[in-house]
Amino acid sequence: MEGVRLPHKLYVLCPKSCKLEKYIDDTNYIEFTKDLPQYEIDHGGIAGRKYNVSVYRIKYNGELFYCALEYAQPLKTLVAFKENGRISLPEMDIERESFIKNLTLMLKDYKNSFEVCELVEYDDETEKLHEMFFGLTSVQSFKCQTVE
Repeated sequence: MEGVRLPHKLYVLCPKSCKLEKYIDDTNYIEFTKDLPQYEIDHGGIAGRKYNVSVYRIKYNGELFYCALEYAQPLKTLVAFKENGRISLPEMDIERESFIKNLTLMLKDYKNSFEVCELVEYDDETEKLHEMFFGLTSVQSFKCQTVE
């Protein structure tokens, strides 16, 4: 992994089904590479809250792309509510859209956060994550940058 360039961005996965797999790298196309150094901050009423972010290598058509990647964890709650009969599928879809809309607004409002965090919405029932990922504008832009 030494000598590999990473975008200065965290990609947050927001699957349409709200189902978060136990491991992102549960395919032949996405592979865990390493954890970034742990980040600790006092946040949300928790002193010394620790954040862990992992780097993955994504393969598609012979190309490789390395990035920091994680699921939008609050989506797990929506699936649990649906599975427990507290909300219907249409209600889960509405709540998911609301979550993404509000998080997008917060990222745009909070001092350059949108430049370092990108929400990746995709239909996990019809799209393959590794294929969809290479079509993202930010991935294409990063791949076109030259190393000095």
